[in-house]
Amino acid sequence: MSKKEVQKKVRELLDANIAKSEVFSQLSGQGVKDSQLAYFIASYADPVRCDEHDRKVNILITIMLVQALIGFILGMTQGAGIGPAAKWIVSISMILIPLLWVWGFYNHRVVAYNAYILLALPQFPKTLAGFSSNPATTTVSLVISIVMLAFVWYVRGKIFPDFAFVTPRKVKGKYFFTD
Repeated sequence: MSKKEVQKKVRELLDANIAKSEVFSQLSGQGVKDSQLAYFIASYADPVRCDEHDRKVNILITIMLVQALIGFILGMTQGAGIGPAAKWIVSISMILIPLLWVWGFYNHRVVAYNAYILLALPQFPKTLAGFSSNPATTTVSLVISIVMLAFVWYVRGKIFPDFAFVTPRKVKGKYFFTD
């Protein structure tokens, strides 16, 4: 089977309430690597879990929309100094990533959560770089960044409990799924 066929079959089986570990054993060796199959299974957004944690996702979306609005305003002010067309280019480019995250969080795409986590972690050293010149602002910025990262990680863990860091969870060399 091709990757798309396996992914479709995974969704069909999980929609039919078949246990994730059973889906893994059924489809293992069907044309994709076990790691890819485990990723397909772990990245399945269970509708019941999504409904249970809908409020948390909506809070996350609201925060991202506020960040997009702030980015748009900052882009307009920074771009205005460059030129009349630049303010639109800069402001639109500053809202694209938060809006992509909004789309990913709204559609329950694990890749959006993983991308946020992977892009947020390397930002901490950059945030700390200004500590000696402006410790209060840097501390506030660092706390906000840590809280946002922790909240995204928490929500991802609630909707996609089968992920360890950004890959499917493995216990003693075997993929482990919560059923």
